[in-house]
Amino acid sequence: MNVTVSGQADMPTLNDDIAVIVALDPGTHLTDASRRLAGHHGPRLNLRLHDVWFDSGRHVLPTDEHLDLVDAFLTTHQPAHLHVSCLAGVSRSAALALFALARAHPGLSDREVVQRLLEVRPPCFPNPLIVGLVDRRLGRHLSAALREAFSEADPPWPPA
Repeated sequence: MNVTVSGQADMPTLNDDIAVIVALDPGTHLTDASRRLAGHHGPRLNLRLHDVWFDSGRHVLPTDEHLDLVDAFLTTHQPAHLHVSCLAGVSRSAALALFALARAHPGLSDREVVQRLLEVRPPCFPNPLIVGLVDRRLGRHLSAALREAFSEADPPWPPA
């Protein structure tokens, strides 16, 4: 599966053969920059969750139920190309793209999955809570591979 990632402001034109997952805060709407999704009539999953990795009591945390929805969407549509988008294209979308890549390519090492994500979306910082959920679900160690990949970064992954 080919996976691409964007934010709302840099969303490419998407043909109807591309499956799309959009992760936005509950209660928000697509921005004017992403109106091109209105013309997309292919498979689309809208997820409503905040970009947080700790429970503040005020946010919709990413959960296993969100991964269940993604898993069912990917199983149903079996896309050759998946595009994942969130507000900035950095955290939620990157973590969900990591899930899709790891799920689609179980033979790749954790480092290889992370490398594929970083090739697709170099300026990313996958949501640590989602990545932790993915690790538990798939029996992977993507969190460790991300810590290694970001070991020289400032701030490091995951943030303190």
